[in-house]
Amino acid sequence: MNAQDLHAIAALDLEPIKVKLMHQESGEGWTLERANAVEFEYRRFLILMKKFPNEQTAPLVDVDTFWHYHILDTMKYAADCDAVFGHFLHHFPYIGLRGEDDEAAHIRVGLRMKQLYEDTFGEDYVRKAAQADTAHSGVAAVSFAHSGLVGAQFAHSGVIGAQFAHSGVVGAKFAHSGVVGAQVAHSGVVGASAAQAEAAIIAAQQSSFYQQRPRLTA
Repeated sequence: MNAQDLHAIAALDLEPIKVKLMHQESGEGWTLERANAVEFEYRRFLILMKKFPNEQTAPLVDVDTFWHYHILDTMKYAADCDAVFGHFLHHFPYIGLRGEDDEAAHIRVGLRMKQLYEDTFGEDYVRKAAQADTAHSGVAAVSFAHSGLVGAQFAHSGVIGAQFAHSGVVGAKFAHSGVVGAQVAHSGVVGASAAQAEAAIIAAQQSSFYQQRPRLTA
């Protein structure tokens, strides 16, 4: 972990993610104060993912929620992952849901995250848990989310060696549900060639409709 890595994480534009989280109807209805607090912790989460790429860890619930909303902006998330990690950071959301042994593993990886966090940043992992409107509102010390294999490129739907989360499409860079012309970009479309899919993806990336993201208003 070097200064360049830290700069890449600090340079991420996460303002649109906060706008989405603050939206009452389609987001979580968070206050700006809460969104800012969780953004700070999310960047720290990314630092840990970069510093410890082979660890199994799990973030706290609010940080995991921020991660979910970042992932929802598929084009931005893919680009941000490439800038920070050089590959797509996958999310495996099922740890703790597959029986008692899995729940024990869930707690174990959460506690490992706590240890790495406190060793790295010199602060308590759940120091704000008792405050109602912070990055860890109502979160107990063992209430963790699911990151799966941190930094693993194969921790998505069991596809070993898959570099991108696009329904197993080899070489696919982004997933665009709802993109104009996406009939040729979806993996299950009969007769769609790789060249057509790639062309649709490039068109979506270049479209101003998919480049303009909401900003916080003063």
